[in-house]
Amino acid sequence: MTDILRLKVESALLEGEAHRLRLISGKGKLTPFFPLASESLEGLADETVSYLDQFIYRFTKLQDAMGTRLFPALVCMITGSDAPRPFLDILNQLEKVGIISSSETWQTLRVLRNNLAHEYPGSSEQCVATINMLFVEWHQLEAMFLAARVYYEEKLLPLLASQ
Repeated sequence: MTDILRLKVESALLEGEAHRLRLISGKGKLTPFFPLASESLEGLADETVSYLDQFIYRFTKLQDAMGTRLFPALVCMITGSDAPRPFLDILNQLEKVGIISSSETWQTLRVLRNNLAHEYPGSSEQCVATINMLFVEWHQLEAMFLAARVYYEEKLLPLLASQ
């Protein structure tokens, strides 16, 4: 089981790092356009819209990789149990060991992501507000990812090597 969990964690970390680097690149290209207003969103050049789409897509993919693969595998390694558990329990366990600062932050980022996934015509004000908030707050997702990587490398990997 340990080898499988190790592969799951390391695969999720590699995927997550690729998404994180694209997020950083996209943020750098988008910074001059923020904060957005409804009018400025509608007037963005196609190239800038592509960077914005990339930013949102990579945020979504990073959060997915963390939530569906990385976090559950880490908790299995931490607890020594592969029993299924509700995601809120996974978040609480990660908070307990200091990988995430709060489960509420994760859930807030999830709401932002879901708001962007369900765009509705005529709601550009809410869309712009969500994008602006995501642009400012995405670093919290990055911090969780980096903390998970450090925890794995500094606390779990040495334990695996000694077995």
